[in-house]
Amino acid sequence: MKKFLKWLKSPASDFALFILLLILANLAAHNAFLRFDLTAPKSYSLSKASRSIVKNIEEPLNVRVFFADNLPAPYNGVAQYVKDILVEYKGAANSKFSVNYMDMSKPENEKIAREYGLHQIQIQEVKNNEVGFKQAYMGIVVSYGDSIELMDGITSVDGFEYSLTTKISKMISLSDTLAGLAGGEKITLTLYTSDALSSFRGQAEDALREGVAAANKKNLDRLAFRVVSPAAGEVDGLCEKYGLPRLNVQGKTGAVETAVFGAVLEYGEKFALLPVQIRRSLFGYGVGGLDDVEGTVSSALESLLSKTTKIGYITGHGEVSREAQANPYGQQDMNNAANFEAILSDMYELSDIDLSKDEIPVDMGLVIVNGPKADFSETELYKLDQFIMKGGNVLFFVDGVVPGQQDYYGNVSFTPNEVNIDRLLEKYGVSRGKNLVLDKNCYTQSDRQTGKMNLYWVPVLQKNSLAKKNVITKNLGYVIMLMNSSLDVTGAEANKNLRTTVLAKSSENSWTMDKNIMLNPNLMMPPAEKDKIKAQNLAVLLEGKFDSAFESAPELPESEESEDAGASAVNDAASTDFSKIESNAHLKAGVQSGKIIVFSSSNITTAQVMDGNASGNPIAMFLLNAVDYLNGNEDFCTMRTKGLSINTLTVKSAAFAKIMQYFNQFGLVALVAVCGLVILKKRSARRKQIDEKYNPDDERRIK
Repeated sequence: MKKFLKWLKSPASDFALFILLLILANLAAHNAFLRFDLTAPKSYSLSKASRSIVKNIEEPLNVRVFFADNLPAPYNGVAQYVKDILVEYKGAANSKFSVNYMDMSKPENEKIAREYGLHQIQIQEVKNNEVGFKQAYMGIVVSYGDSIELMDGITSVDGFEYSLTTKISKMISLSDTLAGLAGGEKITLTLYTSDALSSFRGQAEDALREGVAAANKKNLDRLAFRVVSPAAGEVDGLCEKYGLPRLNVQGKTGAVETAVFGAVLEYGEKFALLPVQIRRSLFGYGVGGLDDVEGTVSSALESLLSKTTKIGYITGHGEVSREAQANPYGQQDMNNAANFEAILSDMYELSDIDLSKDEIPVDMGLVIVNGPKADFSETELYKLDQFIMKGGNVLFFVDGVVPGQQDYYGNVSFTPNEVNIDRLLEKYGVSRGKNLVLDKNCYTQSDRQTGKMNLYWVPVLQKNSLAKKNVITKNLGYVIMLMNSSLDVTGAEANKNLRTTVLAKSSENSWTMDKNIMLNPNLMMPPAEKDKIKAQNLAVLLEGKFDSAFESAPELPESEESEDAGASAVNDAASTDFSKIESNAHLKAGVQSGKIIVFSSSNITTAQVMDGNASGNPIAMFLLNAVDYLNGNEDFCTMRTKGLSINTLTVKSAAFAKIMQYFNQFGLVALVAVCGLVILKKRSARRKQIDEKYNPDDERRIK
């Protein structure tokens, strides 16, 4: 032992200790390594949404990777990226997450891949100076419980994390979310009913209690039900907090009392208002909204605990159709939103809403108003307004001009789009121009007869025209818009309760046209006044608590208030004169923060610019990000736009782009050669100076 200690202290042990230190350092680094992602959009790092999802998995989730070995470039880079990002998933996940890399050189693994439904793809390979093709598997299989999802034909890294995370999110059911609630934590459904309306209480209480009991069987018994009779002084506070209807009830004594009646599903700071309220029917007053309590509670629970997947699509005012139709000549109509719906269908489901007949469902957090060309009724505008006051989100696509008459030569003139949706927008602080924004920085089209043609009504927005800090646009390299009008957000910016963000604007070389509009570049000359040539807002985001555009609820037509099929009459004249109940559910200001995005064109949702595939289509990514943001899925915006291919250079002009092209091809080579000559010249001069100093009498140098 003494000899060992002596050797350990002597220089003879230095080499052995150094080797031991290297081994221990490698073991430590293998288990606790650090990685730095220096890319601007964090392409090789997991987003917060991905980390949250895999960290809270309750059941085993397995990812099987079926990638062939020795893939040629660029597919080997894709395989390496998939492996690297799955390491990130594994590091962020709990013990329930596992990854298996299948050896595709084994026939049994190829059989497993075929049984899952994966397909081989044909890839090009250069080998021995010959170009050939080979079949290879490039896919993964995700299994969670009895559910299986495939990602087949992964030939690009763009959007990989987004696709994988959304598939995992879909597979994790609502029951997993409920199971993750701490201890005996409950989600509470409360029936608020004043004593003055006690005659209605029993009917509603029985129906709600039965509905909660039925919903509990499917939701791990996480729901609790209670009835609260608020004091008269508490009614105003409840109405303001939850947006409950405020009722004025006159008893037999003639005294008028303020009362409340409604049901609220609540968890933490979030809540959902159920459509349970006192309504008038043919038989008197009754409680409406009790037809399918179990379904209503389940829908409200889903909207409360998970991301909203249902989106309302307003119809009845000439909006852009969601259905692709052929014209009389058999050609496909390009003025529909079928492709827009297709790119949303991966996560969302659009559902038509006719506001003249329907209410906006309680489980719907977002509605889309896409290209209205006819006026809304007062009732329809009011439904939209109150939806926003309750914290609902709306995505507006409103055109400044619409097609008008067609002349003898087939040229179409455009006229102002006069629709009364402006009543809402202007109250919220957005003023819409009845014009067309034209931009010199636009899409160009080449024709054999006319040559190069500038389509001024198709602006190409570069990075400096997009919001740099907002997740919707910050990773987009460019966006091509179509037929936009101008938006003025001065009113919104002056409202201290709102946060205003200009998501997109035209370049500084743009102007507007509001008269004699025809899509002819030769007729679209910039104005002589320099102050009229400036950037115009094309898409804006408003967030916060909005002020209502209505002073009070509009009076319903007699046909709408005559009957409520869902209301059951209650006749109890002992305590209350029901002929003198006055309901006031009007909200003058928002009770929850809402979000509104206004695009000044509905054409960007049509097949004219959208092909149904979001990958590589900037406007599709823009719109998807807008929908995700309004639904609370902000992290999906970052995931979707992580692809490096969209980070393009800002193009000042076509001539500048051509100069940069030639510089990259030839200028860099010339620059390196010049630098080499300069360095060679300096080294020769330095050698000469040294020679003169230390060999002043050298005859060869003197000669």
